[in-house]
Amino acid sequence: MAKTLPSEVQVVVIGGGIVGCATAYHLAHAGWSVALIERRKLTSGTTWHAAGLVSETQAVPVMSALAKYGLDLMERLEDETGQNTGFKRNGSLTLALTDARMEELRRKVDYAHGCGLRAEEISTAEAEARWPLLSAHGGKGAFWFPGDGYTNPIDTTMALAKGARMQGAQIFEDCKVERLVIEGGRVRGVETEQGMVRAEHVVNATGMWAREFGLGHGVSLPLQAANHYYVVTDPIEGVTGDLPILRVMDEYAYYKEDAGKLLIGCSEPNATAWRPKGGIPEHFEFDELPCDDEHLYGILEAASERVPALAHSGIRKFFNGPECFTPDARHYLGPITDVAGLWVATGFNSTGIQNGPGAGKALAEWIIHGHMTMDLTDVDARRIVPGLNASDYVADKAAETLSLAYAMHWPFQRKTEARGLRRTPYYGHLVAEGAQFGSANGWERPLVFAEAFTDGFDRQPWFDAWRGEHQALRDDLGMIDLTFGRYLIDGAEAEAQMQRLCGANMAVPVGALVYTHMFNPQGGIEADVTVARLSATRYMVMASAGAEPQTESWLKTQLAGHGVSVVNVTSSEATLAIMGPRARDFLSGLTDADLSNEAFEFGSWQALNIGYVPVRAQRVTYVGELGWELHAPAEFAQQLFETLRAAPDAPRLCGGMAVDSCRIEKGFRHWGHDIGPFDSPVDSGLTFACDFDTDFTGKDAILARRAAGPDSRLLSFKLEDPEALVFGKEPVLRDGEIVGRLTSASYGWSVGGAIGMGYVQRPAGQSLAELAAGPFEVLVAGRRVKATASQRPLYDPGNARMRG
Repeated sequence: MAKTLPSEVQVVVIGGGIVGCATAYHLAHAGWSVALIERRKLTSGTTWHAAGLVSETQAVPVMSALAKYGLDLMERLEDETGQNTGFKRNGSLTLALTDARMEELRRKVDYAHGCGLRAEEISTAEAEARWPLLSAHGGKGAFWFPGDGYTNPIDTTMALAKGARMQGAQIFEDCKVERLVIEGGRVRGVETEQGMVRAEHVVNATGMWAREFGLGHGVSLPLQAANHYYVVTDPIEGVTGDLPILRVMDEYAYYKEDAGKLLIGCSEPNATAWRPKGGIPEHFEFDELPCDDEHLYGILEAASERVPALAHSGIRKFFNGPECFTPDARHYLGPITDVAGLWVATGFNSTGIQNGPGAGKALAEWIIHGHMTMDLTDVDARRIVPGLNASDYVADKAAETLSLAYAMHWPFQRKTEARGLRRTPYYGHLVAEGAQFGSANGWERPLVFAEAFTDGFDRQPWFDAWRGEHQALRDDLGMIDLTFGRYLIDGAEAEAQMQRLCGANMAVPVGALVYTHMFNPQGGIEADVTVARLSATRYMVMASAGAEPQTESWLKTQLAGHGVSVVNVTSSEATLAIMGPRARDFLSGLTDADLSNEAFEFGSWQALNIGYVPVRAQRVTYVGELGWELHAPAEFAQQLFETLRAAPDAPRLCGGMAVDSCRIEKGFRHWGHDIGPFDSPVDSGLTFACDFDTDFTGKDAILARRAAGPDSRLLSFKLEDPEALVFGKEPVLRDGEIVGRLTSASYGWSVGGAIGMGYVQRPAGQSLAELAAGPFEVLVAGRRVKATASQRPLYDPGNARMRG
């Protein structure tokens, strides 16, 4: 180990767990100078006590890709470094005890195939043959994942550290980083107990210390350690080194061979946060937490019946160690908006061993190249909403994340903890009207107006209400709480800077609305926005609630130092959308303004009054129908709602389910699902929103992509079986081969079947018309369902409805 701190390196990595060591490993292999600084000893935080399970199939495609890379790296790491890792690829199997779990796992197998991973359904008898100590009583079926396995977390981390040192990285233990050195909004290095190290980049890979360390520098990283339990038995005959991992999620347990013993881990439904008074103790190093034996009795009782040999075996060790969890069960990877050169890799939700090596590679490449080298949108740290970081909030959410790990993963699962934090002014009215809420970035968002919201993979009782809301928007009149993120861009250089950022022509008259995108230099879509020109020097940029923090991050980082201000004014306004064929007639009865096509064109806004209320009425739509968005100052918002609901023939209240089904029928993309920083407008069919007569960031890359032709294309799909239901991520097949996956999915009540959008591979030389001709199928719970594809929207492809 190096003893003397260098005066300067390119990158300082703070934290010597598996993630920090993996980041240093990949940076060093790329020839960068790296110093990794660990407060105590390598692995001494949470890495050392991890169970070491490594599984390829993760919740979102990027996490699956990172996990697969990590397992492949572990397989070769011992030969590269000479350091034993303890890695074994013995596979894993999951026993399902309910029909619902069978459906979930069949869909998981489909998803795995779409990610290029091996998985299959097997019988309970085959499960018992693969795991001879198993009693499959009550089992409905089982599932086999041959690419999975386990590793020794300490040995694997030490192999990564050795591999990093072999390439020139310097690693320092027993050296605490006291603070970041920040000058002019940019990180310049770190101050340690042993002196300062200057650096162009600093990576916060401090695990469960990351939130506290971040707060010390004005950085929000919402995460929290939770109590995470396992037990280790006495040696059991028949427990051999080739035994696969066993999961019985319906009993909240997993089983792993551990030197002739069984390690039985718990993802219990009543998990608790670890909140030591005064924060994590300064002396914490390879520490255990007090173990509440009673907390495990129910799980161990079920385990003794699931593995009968346990009845004759003692428990050698009850273990409780802290594991770090985030509110949305996805880790944080990438740059920090407000401090240039500061990066984060933390919050791995007890999956750091399997995802850490891949995360280290992805982050190292991002640092080196200055942009993503794979689509990391789902784990991008820029998704963090700074206000969602209260200690009670993150503690409750961390416990919930752990509690849900082995719970049923329903298509429209709604989390229950720490709800009601961000509410639009309409919230009380919507509750009174029977709204069933979901959440997005802490916002309470109505999903559907029904007596209850139930879970299942089949048609639920609230589907009738959903259909009614969809049909109201299509055939009559609906009203939607569409409050979303908004940012005021102001200054003498506003037009020039918006022209630089946006693909559309932004030199438009006051009163114009522009649908546009903001691109990175590689031509990827960093923001999907509607922009209102408010004055000669002022624009209002509007983005979906789900993309609020990412859009703000892009605006701030790209406009800093360019003579304009960026202010998040989301809380200043609230929005009600009035959509449907009756929209003009209905609103005309509430305003003196002329709403005719001639007086109020599509793609424009006007200041007017609805009853007593001043609004900015924007003629635009996200459901594909005639309508207006009514943006009211927050203090007027409730009066606006009451005026609209009290009017004769008032619109039906509609939720997000209906918005989603309408927008997917219409082929409207959603940032974070259908488009993102790794997607070109050429592939996603959005070049119509680009004005190539203007100069904007990413233009050259987009033109080059268009000239070469895309190797994939976003298409709309409708399944031919009207009873099939899709929820997103389902594989798309052409001629029996998987060629893509659905990025968005819903049920198209107007077109009579399940619908979705997704990218499919385009063979060289094939026209888009030939590509869309198929034939296509979509995998639905192991069943191939025929689907028709289209480049154009499934509903109203000529846009006559919304321009009527």
